[in-house]
Amino acid sequence: MSENETEQQEAEAYVLSESVSALISFDEQIAQMQAARAEVLANMGRIALAQIRRMTSRDSRDREIPMRAVAAEVAAALRLSDRTAQARIDDAIEVTGAYPETFASWSAGRISERHVQAVLRAGENLTDAAAKAQYDHEVVGVAEAETPGRLRGFAAVLAEKAQPRTLEERFEDADATRTVRLFDLADGMSALNAVLPSVQAHGIFNRLTQQARALKDFQAGRSDYGTKLHTEDEPVDDRRTTDQIRADLFSDMLLTSVPSLDPLAGDDCGGLGAIKAIVQVTVPATTLAGTASTPADLSGLSLVDPESARRLAGTAPGWDRVFTHPVTGTVVSVDRYRPNDQLKRQLRARDQHCRFVGCRMPTHRCDIDHTVDAALGGPTHQHNLAHLCRRHHSVKHASRWTVKQVGDGVLEWTSPTGRSYTDKPPGVAFEPDLTG
Repeated sequence: MSENETEQQEAEAYVLSESVSALISFDEQIAQMQAARAEVLANMGRIALAQIRRMTSRDSRDREIPMRAVAAEVAAALRLSDRTAQARIDDAIEVTGAYPETFASWSAGRISERHVQAVLRAGENLTDAAAKAQYDHEVVGVAEAETPGRLRGFAAVLAEKAQPRTLEERFEDADATRTVRLFDLADGMSALNAVLPSVQAHGIFNRLTQQARALKDFQAGRSDYGTKLHTEDEPVDDRRTTDQIRADLFSDMLLTSVPSLDPLAGDDCGGLGAIKAIVQVTVPATTLAGTASTPADLSGLSLVDPESARRLAGTAPGWDRVFTHPVTGTVVSVDRYRPNDQLKRQLRARDQHCRFVGCRMPTHRCDIDHTVDAALGGPTHQHNLAHLCRRHHSVKHASRWTVKQVGDGVLEWTSPTGRSYTDKPPGVAFEPDLTG
């Protein structure tokens, strides 16, 4: 590399580093201004609430007027809809009143408005003041260390932990509300809405997604699903999107139980029907044994009531036994009665998603990457392997980003500007039950 090229790279690295510093400063200032705006909105909302308390009328429509009037004032001034303005006022009252630690972090610019939204949405079902205070104290540290996308899963677990009633008790009530509803739309379309337990809903969606991708591969002549494609066969020209194929497969299976190649012709694509849903559920051992009612974790996306988790475990073709660190919850080992593909299972249990900072691509859509390339002597061992999605796998190999493992599955990424970012494995989010 010539001297001029070296100087140019150093100059570019300096500009990039200064730009990142500027972005960090801008985001902190934006967060501080957004928090200040929320405080103003909360004060306006509290004026409306005080007016409501002074009213003598008990008519619910009359008592809505003060808040509607304030929301209309905000909406007109900011060129928003009334509903959007009122939603912002409600959120502002909630975060400034019920979550003081989260609001203080926001006011200091340590978290963003999107982090606050994640905290509020996960805590929506908390009604007890003490539960909210516990949740607020525990979630703020996670919010300051994670992206809003990752925060949602952690926040859901922490909100559940703070609930005075167990998930098992609340699931029993909620399960009674399961339903399928039909809503007629314009232009000859309708919406079919199903309210289902999380395990079934995620399983259905995952299976449809797998089938949609398999069907696109089949049509492009890249797969063998039930019918052997010969070299002289022409690929099928299907212009449907994955969403559209998923919807067509959903209709096919409910109406005929046979996924079809063509939604009009009814061609059978054979092996699509054999595709099973992939649902990864982490169940505490004490829950399986029936000695505790700690909920299970559905791939970091949702919580599963203990009884459903036990039924899943009873019908699963095999279990991965996951050993975790007693304090941090980090997965340290995985075994199985039949240790088939044990290392892969251990990595899936540990990583759960792509291990680039902030990425949530699930492990079944990622590559298992050697942190130190195998060609350079890197071992095929858990301490040198991590899941990376295709996007971040390419970034690691084709750019000046570097990564090293520092122990316990922790990855330390270094950007081209020299900044370090730490990504910790999600681990198991529940505390061990030591009462048994």
